[in-house]
Amino acid sequence: MLPLEETVARTIARYRLASLGQPIYIALSGGTDSVALLRAMSVLGYELRALHCNFSLRGEESDADEQFVRSLCHTHAIPLEVERYQTEAYAQKHGISIEMAARELRYAWFARILSAHPEAHVAVAHNADDQIETMLLNLSMGTGIRGLSGMPYRRTDRIVRPLMDCSRRDIEAYMHALGQPSREDSSNSDEVYRRNYIRHKLIPAFEQLNPSFRQSSGRTIEHLRGVEAIYLDAIELLKRAVMPTAGQIDIARLMSTPHPQTVLYELLRPYGFGSEQCHAIAQSLPDLPSGRRFLSASHCLIRSRGVLELGEIEQERLEITMLDILESRYIDLPIGRLSWEVGSVKMLNSLRCGKHEAIFSLDKLGDMPQLNIRTRREGDSLAPYGMQGRKKLRRIFIDGHFSHEERRRALLLCLGDQPIWLIGHIADRTYAIDTRQGQYIKFRLLPLDQI
Repeated sequence: MLPLEETVARTIARYRLASLGQPIYIALSGGTDSVALLRAMSVLGYELRALHCNFSLRGEESDADEQFVRSLCHTHAIPLEVERYQTEAYAQKHGISIEMAARELRYAWFARILSAHPEAHVAVAHNADDQIETMLLNLSMGTGIRGLSGMPYRRTDRIVRPLMDCSRRDIEAYMHALGQPSREDSSNSDEVYRRNYIRHKLIPAFEQLNPSFRQSSGRTIEHLRGVEAIYLDAIELLKRAVMPTAGQIDIARLMSTPHPQTVLYELLRPYGFGSEQCHAIAQSLPDLPSGRRFLSASHCLIRSRGVLELGEIEQERLEITMLDILESRYIDLPIGRLSWEVGSVKMLNSLRCGKHEAIFSLDKLGDMPQLNIRTRREGDSLAPYGMQGRKKLRRIFIDGHFSHEERRRALLLCLGDQPIWLIGHIADRTYAIDTRQGQYIKFRLLPLDQI
């Protein structure tokens, strides 16, 4: 048995990733890592099947990858399933990057496979170097202990990673010993992709400082994984103390914990509340008035006497929130507090708006405008200032370099069903003030971190 095969066998046994006789699907791209995983697990005697995604991103090169995979599986008598995707079209439709689109398509397929085969697992070819790159990528974007402790060997959805204790050099040496060819994705050298930049630029720079950087990083990740286990155990105890009754967080108990913000985040994270939102809530708790509400995409948190009450939002409430601009002056949203003022246009000193503001002619909106707030829908568009015609919201996201999270959390102020403001960003010029007569309404978004 070759050294890499021994390492894979130890990893599988240590983390209980698979059992002999249990069907294992290998996510097989045709690249060095996935081919090595297929060959090693075949030698170890597992019942293998292969899954190949053709993302149709590199034309003939993608088709050649598929043909290589078909030939490899035929040679080793391994059943193969292939899915072909129009990944660019999917990315544009959902307003996400090509990388994110490929990942979503891939893992959605794996989920369908595992749902149809409850006894099976899907093995992916992430290795020790991928682990280091993931840690650095998460660190660069800001992360907690979960992001620094890397990818798990075994996910809760039956995705397993048998190569996690093998370095890229180990894998290349194994393939050389086998005389096994593989396919090289030309995009792996494109440093426009963040992971490639880390692989080809950052890690070599760290190795100049410490030639043993890869080994020391692996040990650090292992230490952090242990710390994470202890952290999660302690968090469970604190969560039970702070939320003795389901759906009610005891504020006094929460504030007496070593770090209320962290405990609150761990309590609310499963319900769609983000870290910044939890930080804002925790900071404002001592002075928070009764009845104050905070929203995630699916849940509502309400300040009551001595407790924070957590409950689900009905789908209709999530989809459309009506505004009564005469009876109230603000509303709390998942992205911050939206307030507004109504007045005479001739009293305005300036029609200019700040970064998170929008101003409209109330006369153009109508005597009793049916204003509401909702999440985005396919086909939504605006008529931005400075351009002719309308622009699809999807294109606004792409041209504005909105992150996936920003797109997911985006909210629209609408007149009836027609968007008039991508809240906090772009207003529709259709309802602009063009005379010094009549009434205006001015909206202002106060982001969560400023509340």
